[in-house]
Amino acid sequence: MDKVQLGYLEAEKAVTITGAGPRLLRSPMFAAHFCKEGGQTGPDGTLRLPTGTKSLSQQFRTIEKLLQNAGVGFDLERGISSALDAVREESEEFARFSALAAEIWGRNLDTEEFRRFVAAVEAACVGRTFYRKQLLSAFHLAFAHNACNFSVPGAGKTSIVYAAYAYLKASPAVDGKAIDRLLIVGPLSSFKAWEDEYRAIFNRTPITRRISGATPAEDRNDYLKGITPEARGVELTLTSYQTLANSEEGFTAFLRRFGPSTMMVLDEAHYIKNEDGFWAAAALRLARLASCRVVLTGTPAPNGYEDLVNLFRFIYPMRDVVGFPSSTLRAMSDGSMERAVPQLKERIKPFFTRIRKSDLGLPPFEEHRVPVPMGAAQERIYRLLETKIVPQFRRDLASANVPMRVRARLIRLRQAAVNPELLLLPIERDALFDAGIAADYSVTEQEVVELVRAFNVERDLERLKICERLARTTLDSGGKVLIWSYFLGNLDRLMRLFRGSVPFLEKLTGVTPVGGGDDDAQLLGTREEIIDRFHSTPGPAVLVANPQAVGESISLHKACRTAIYYDRDFNAGRFIQSKDRIHRYNPAGGGLVSYFYLGSSDTVDDDIDQRLQMKERRLIDLVDSEDIPLLTASGDDDDDIRAVLEAYERRKGV
Repeated sequence: MDKVQLGYLEAEKAVTITGAGPRLLRSPMFAAHFCKEGGQTGPDGTLRLPTGTKSLSQQFRTIEKLLQNAGVGFDLERGISSALDAVREESEEFARFSALAAEIWGRNLDTEEFRRFVAAVEAACVGRTFYRKQLLSAFHLAFAHNACNFSVPGAGKTSIVYAAYAYLKASPAVDGKAIDRLLIVGPLSSFKAWEDEYRAIFNRTPITRRISGATPAEDRNDYLKGITPEARGVELTLTSYQTLANSEEGFTAFLRRFGPSTMMVLDEAHYIKNEDGFWAAAALRLARLASCRVVLTGTPAPNGYEDLVNLFRFIYPMRDVVGFPSSTLRAMSDGSMERAVPQLKERIKPFFTRIRKSDLGLPPFEEHRVPVPMGAAQERIYRLLETKIVPQFRRDLASANVPMRVRARLIRLRQAAVNPELLLLPIERDALFDAGIAADYSVTEQEVVELVRAFNVERDLERLKICERLARTTLDSGGKVLIWSYFLGNLDRLMRLFRGSVPFLEKLTGVTPVGGGDDDAQLLGTREEIIDRFHSTPGPAVLVANPQAVGESISLHKACRTAIYYDRDFNAGRFIQSKDRIHRYNPAGGGLVSYFYLGSSDTVDDDIDQRLQMKERRLIDLVDSEDIPLLTASGDDDDDIRAVLEAYERRKGV
């Protein structure tokens, strides 16, 4: 049997294979692995295989199997033998650490160390009282130094990070865990939430610096590279995923200076779920420069278990925590390898915490379905359009792929139910947020067009009048109202309805500037400024918004407890997210939250309501029962269209 020598180059983090000869590279399995891992052949014929993101022991075990398959024996050089011993010892230590981390979250902890942690957090975080699950999650993060938090929206993930940060900042520098600054990466809409929460928790204003596309390039580079003296005193640096990737060189310089004492946080971390994504690649390259790494997202696996890979690769860049290739994870997601799912969950269990909605002690809420009668003019328009559109769905559903025009037609049907004047306009980009942008379905039937042109919204649209009456009930008692619509034309109509009759009236859509620059919060018309005034304006206020644009990182629960849904669509995830804007955990407590859903009977409104109820029950059960909820919703679009068709056929007796 041929024999080779296996060695290890510590400086290059590469396994060497000496004496291989051409035979080994002629082995198809070895050659494929050699190519995949970026192996190189030296002038003397020595093969070098980098360990890459794998550990030395993982690479060694793979090479061992490949050599055995090729009928080649091996001897170990002293260098690899001692390196493997060190790796094995470190792996055993990591396994012990992982077990302790899992134990923190998994049991009713009451140790002296935990009590010291709680005392330190209470002393530093004078503006906040944490509930037990938050303290356990924060303690887990402080202990692990690298962790994911998959808690549901509204669970206080930002507060948990600050609690762990406060403890680590007070830790002695000699223990290697002291942290004195934060680098927060998230959507622009999250910046203000981080700053506001800091003030609320610590009762002081942080020294912050926002780095975004709005920051002049020279200022950005000077700050990140430490040219400006003020960079040393900044405690909270906020940036977006796009800016992080576009300014990777600058952030590399920043972390090389401050990385050993920096906690790097990825907020709404599902932005890096794409393994081949530009933003993800930059975040993963920078991860190893920070000594403390945190992932925050309430939707860790929106498309499948494969979305978990980058999240755990970020917190442990040099370890394969997930332990399965993406192809296997996709098979777990589609159900063809369900037996492997418990093994996956057991592997990642020590490295994340998750607070469920049922853990939060949220204030009570009530839902009201408000019937909206159609006037004769609108009824005529809707029924004419319905008979033109819906019968075609059966033929379309038989197609291999439901055409985009079908979804566009469904949008037209929704418009006829809520506001016929929208039918003469192009379908708004926001209304097609999940269905594609190019599709449209123009209403060309002359009878329908003439009826719509004769339609008078102020006179003929009962929905508008009912919405105003509902809102007035809250406004007249000095309360604030949030009104949702998926159509920009409806938001404009609502603005005209309330203009001049309330002290505060504003609109949030996809074109509302998010902010993100250092001075943006002071500019009139930015999302931050509008939300600030909505909270601070005394007395009645109306905020109209579309759920497509106002989702992540926005909390309105401290100002508003009434939401009116002027119209809705079939997207349950976005619907639940919109509800969460005013129904969140509040340390100060909170009163009854009320939701009002406007809908016309025997129309697509009924179909949407029934489908949303079913989807919401399914999603809530899933989120509250699974460690890692798999929120895929394949086939939903077709099922929604089928539900509209079947309801129509029942009414017609088909």
